[in-house]
Amino acid sequence: MVITILNAFIYLKNKLYKSKYQTKKWRQEQIWYINGKYNECEKYQIQILENNIIKKYMLKTNERLNYRTLDININNTPLKYNNGFDFTENFDRKLLHNNSILYLNLKFICNNGGAQTRSLREVYKFIETQILYLKKYNYNIYFINILDGDTCNKHIDKFMYLLNQYEFINNNIFCGDMYEFNIWWNINKLKII
Repeated sequence: MVITILNAFIYLKNKLYKSKYQTKKWRQEQIWYINGKYNECEKYQIQILENNIIKKYMLKTNERLNYRTLDININNTPLKYNNGFDFTENFDRKLLHNNSILYLNLKFICNNGGAQTRSLREVYKFIETQILYLKKYNYNIYFINILDGDTCNKHIDKFMYLLNQYEFINNNIFCGDMYEFNIWWNINKLKII
């Protein structure tokens, strides 16, 4: 499967698609897509980030935020504990860049339905916790939320509404699709301390 994803990357020749065009049908037609049960969307996103945009290897991590304490903890199995629902999902990747840490959250949600809406609500709460973390701590931390897929695009206004409620976050949180992140990264990569 890794070979398939790499072939897809070569096939793309650095072409990035805006999320509004990433429909369920579009995704199913991609040579890297199998059936959605093998994390192939996330692997595809990681390949584009590491080989095309960031051009650095990103660390896999089991770090996650605690909603209650607003700390970042390494926790592989939070549901083993009675406070397990206090934790967000884990970040998909972590990048050490200059003197900063970038945590990446990757989503690829297509099509409409109850499961997709529930997933987006979880992402919304995850991003809200990121905001509250930045309010509590003054570290060189950046949260990158790449929301690909036409369903993410359809609801991006809700995430922009959330971010606009907090002036202090500046550029420490990115929320948008891979196409927009490519632009953001090229503008901000040298500004990140």
